[in-house]
Amino acid sequence: MSRSPRVRESEKLVHAELSRLRKGAVAPLYLLHGAETYLCAEILREIRMAVLGEGSDFNHDIFSWGKTSSSDIVSAANTLPFMGGKRLVEVRGVSQPNDKDVDILISFMENPSPNTVLVFTADKPNFRSVFFKKIEASGILLRMETPSERELPAWMQSQAEKLGFMLTREAALLLTELVEPSLSRIQMELEKIAAYLKPGEAANTDAVRIMVGRSKVDAMYKLGDVLAGGNTQQALSLLRDLSDSGPGPQFLVGFLRNQIRRWTITKAADRRGTNPKELADVLGVPSFAVGRLRRHVSGVSGRFLRELYGKLLMVDRQIKRTGRGNTALHALELFVIELTQDAAGFKTQVRNFTPGDSFPEA
Repeated sequence: MSRSPRVRESEKLVHAELSRLRKGAVAPLYLLHGAETYLCAEILREIRMAVLGEGSDFNHDIFSWGKTSSSDIVSAANTLPFMGGKRLVEVRGVSQPNDKDVDILISFMENPSPNTVLVFTADKPNFRSVFFKKIEASGILLRMETPSERELPAWMQSQAEKLGFMLTREAALLLTELVEPSLSRIQMELEKIAAYLKPGEAANTDAVRIMVGRSKVDAMYKLGDVLAGGNTQQALSLLRDLSDSGPGPQFLVGFLRNQIRRWTITKAADRRGTNPKELADVLGVPSFAVGRLRRHVSGVSGRFLRELYGKLLMVDRQIKRTGRGNTALHALELFVIELTQDAAGFKTQVRNFTPGDSFPEA
């Protein structure tokens, strides 16, 4: 599903601020908030470089919220930088302050030191509170979120260049499909690929399969095939294998959500006569996957697919409410059984895979 205008706007703000920081333009006050720790660390690095350059650590203070008093934070922020330049004060893990802290910190924000850059980081700030409203009014707010599925391949390609290799678009699309949407996890996979390749070599889909694990690649793609083929037993077996191999239930829900979304778009595109290359671009999948998706949806209705998506959202809510482990896997298994046995939905329209089947080459 596409992201909301608010989320897309927050992504634009992060990109714009990164561009300004790399040009040396820095604001006096920042709040970095959200769960994407890798992106937060990247922006902090850019702020440090813009403020301190290769300068002395004497001008850099880092505090943990709850372990340092607001008075000490403000005192550090008001300290003149050593040997000129600017001072950087980071306050990590900010939560709702008490009334005394609010008064001290807001007083500083209303009369800040021109020589200091103050950065707060918070997971879930309450923007209804006076304190966070003041930061919002006085500083730069940047939401730390994983780039959207459509933007992730370009982000991967950019990171690959920094690591000294080229990542083809089809390889980036495949990696998006196979790795949970966490920048730190994706970066780890990219570093593995970089270590596998020679400097300057291009990474194609084969390199991704080798480094992520061919068995996992096979299982992910076969799962889509056997679901569409109505093979309940094999679908459950693949689901359990994937669950045992490491991905959490939310990752599996995300895979199923993307699979249903792509089926729905493919069904609509077939009615319009969209050509394979254009459809691959719209779906954000390698070109070889389009034929598979078209075979999957040849015998189902768009209405069935929309209803299927609604049922998966209910499963997602149930998993978030009840937790992980066997309970989450059981909810996914029930969904797979219903999906493959629904008489109004998929028929056995593609051949069932056997354990010896191999992943189709790009």
